[in-house]
Parts: sequence; structure tokens; C-alpha cells
Amino acid sequence: MIHLKPINIDNINDFIGTSYDKMTFEEKQNMILESINKSHNNQYFEFLVVYKNDIVIGFMNLFAHSKHIISCGPTIKDGFQGKGFGFEAETLALKYSREKGFTIAVSGVDENNVASIKLHEKLGFELDRKYSNKQGRTIRLYIKSI
Repeated sequence: MIHLKPINIDNINDFIGTSYDKMTFEEKQNMILESINKSHNNQYFEFLVVYKNDIVIGFMNLFAHSKHIISCGPTIKDGFQGKGFGFEAETLALKYSREKGFTIAVSGVDENNVASIKLHEKLGFELDRKYSNKQGRTIRLYIKSI
């Protein structure tokens, strides 16, 4: 069983094995501080740590697009992927978001990220549309009522 906890500065070294590890120390520190303050660009933002027992296995990024719409994005560390932890983490994050008053969840998924596409479809997200991001990659926008 897994659980989610708000990130704190002690988690700054837990990014190893994730895409967040590419960030500079200052970028990581700023992201953690924004999460503690629950604000990024004047919008609700929270970064949660995914734990299995006392081991950090990933992160969950929550970002409000509006009063009712939230993005939920899981990142599971290398070695823990493909074991259902992303499903568990996002299920918990969606419940947490609903408790905070959000009613719609969205997620932008890279067209090449087959595991994330399967995850979001398994969670009941519907494909809204596809678009090209700033890097020219095709992104699938998924949406779900929570």
C-alpha cells in the first residue's frame, strides 16, 4: 500500500531516478518552496511524495487550471514502474483533489508514453484532443470528472 505526503525540503535528494533529477538544485528548491506555499504563478500547486512504506517511490504533481480543474501528473521512480504504483498514486491524488473541491481532472500525456496512456485510460480519463507542444511533440489531453 502506498500513501502521499506533501513534499518538504528534506526530499530534495529524492529526485534521483526521475525526470526531476535533471533540474538544478535551485530549481528543485524553488519547486519545493512553491509546493509548501501551495502556489505557482498565482495558481494552486502542490507536489506530493509517493511513499511505499518509508521509501520514496515517486511524486505527484497537482496544478490548478481554474477553481474546478486540476492537473494530476504522476512520476514513478525507475525500478518501481510497471507495478501499479502510478495507478494507486493517481487514484489517491484524484480523491485528494476532489476533497479540495476540484471536479475535473486533466492530464497532458506524450503520445509516445504508452504506459501513461494506458494508466489514464484505465483510470477512466477520456481523450479530449491531441495537440503539438512547444517542443513539437504530440500530446494527448485527457479529461475526467472527479
